[in-house]
Amino acid sequence: MIKKVLVFFIFFIILSPTNIHANEEVWSVAKNWFSTFSQKISKKYSNNKELIYFKWFSDKLDLLLATKNFTEVQINLINDLIKLSNEHVNKLEISDNESSVKIILNTNNIVKKFDKISYNEDHIFLENWIWYTYRFNTHLKFPVWTNIRIEDLEYNWINTSTDLVFLREDNILWFANEYEKVKLISDSIIYWIPDKYNFLKEIKNDKKVLNYETDDIFKELKEKSLELTIWKKAEEKIKIIYNYVLDNIEYTINYSLNDYKIFSWIDTFYNKNWICEGYTKTYMYMLNFSNVRDVELIRWYVLDAQDFPEVWHAWIKINDDYYDPTFDDPIWWKETKKFSEYRYFELPYDLFYTNRYSLENLPDELKQKTPEYLDSYIVKRIIPLVSKYRYSWYNILKPFTLRLDYWIDLEKKLDIEDLKEIVPYYEVDNFKFTKNWEVKNIKTLRYYWLWDLAIDDIVEILNFSFHWYYLFKWKLEDWSYEYRLAYDVKFL
Repeated sequence: MIKKVLVFFIFFIILSPTNIHANEEVWSVAKNWFSTFSQKISKKYSNNKELIYFKWFSDKLDLLLATKNFTEVQINLINDLIKLSNEHVNKLEISDNESSVKIILNTNNIVKKFDKISYNEDHIFLENWIWYTYRFNTHLKFPVWTNIRIEDLEYNWINTSTDLVFLREDNILWFANEYEKVKLISDSIIYWIPDKYNFLKEIKNDKKVLNYETDDIFKELKEKSLELTIWKKAEEKIKIIYNYVLDNIEYTINYSLNDYKIFSWIDTFYNKNWICEGYTKTYMYMLNFSNVRDVELIRWYVLDAQDFPEVWHAWIKINDDYYDPTFDDPIWWKETKKFSEYRYFELPYDLFYTNRYSLENLPDELKQKTPEYLDSYIVKRIIPLVSKYRYSWYNILKPFTLRLDYWIDLEKKLDIEDLKEIVPYYEVDNFKFTKNWEVKNIKTLRYYWLWDLAIDDIVEILNFSFHWYYLFKWKLEDWSYEYRLAYDVKFL
């Protein structure tokens, strides 16, 4: 059935009237067609199946744009249909989110007397094409057994005209008399993006302590996202934006954990105080603007994060894969990594979570352990997975596959003796060494000065590739030695 619909749609696009030129006309054609089409689907499928169907429909249209050649009119028509389909999905999801709550609230006689009602747990709502939320710190409730009357409201100074009533997860009415209506974003900016509600929840999180106009920065981010990903497939968009985030964001080491604003993407955007929230929020927002679906921001503990356990970390899940741009941009790297060097891009769950715990599952004893202990603990969790992903491209496993290749203990830190087995090794005296019975005279070279504690770090910098490298035991003028991992070696 789905394939038949897609074939029909392609013919519809190809045979669309060529005398349509104005965007308004294209939009009108798209709306009329989609209205008829969506009504038929709604009658045929349940809400859940309808959601699945239109997500699939939007994704197929997006793929169609990336793989086929169309006229300008046809391109505009497809884009409009993507927008309409995504919006249809968004409305279904928000409606599902609120439906059970609305039934309870709208059948409650006391609630009917209130002018201000919040229908979802996040207090996010659309008013005059602008998305808002309510911000408040205090609220009250009556005991579970109370049959609330008007007199009870009056006695407790609850005003049905001005106070806010809402339902918590315990299905009990709560009331707030001191609250603030906070603008999140104009709907025109996020009209049609997938996963709109999650997008709005993250903006709400950004504005916990901020209350200034932010539409312009989201417009700027949207324009950049579309510019980077136009005509690209979803997997290409995911990669392109990941690269962009790492090329344009630099981790900030001077921040205070007592300043909540550092956890707001909005504030970090303005002030460039980037921490993990800045990296992941930028990645998530740009993916949404680029029509990438099923993007989820996750906040849990990372055992080898510098601020563990005081602060939890944030990363991204897309479908069943995991991404952590913050960990691919460590503060001590001078240059952004190449794509081939990323360690936390598109990892499976079991591998990605070797150094991570959910908030509720983190063992208490780990909070007290030293960084050295935690490093060893993580290694022990990775080792059982090495054979499973032995021949994969995952860079996070390269320290272990390198050890396997040279029969080195998987838990052992690399030392000079290990490196002698991995990299061509020579003893240099007065810029000379012997290779294959031939004396080599070194003209110039560049090198890393080696000591045992730094070897693992240097090997990682090289991305475990040692082509054209030499390990030199270099004789100094005072007859002592130092070890140099040399490259760009030129000979006389």
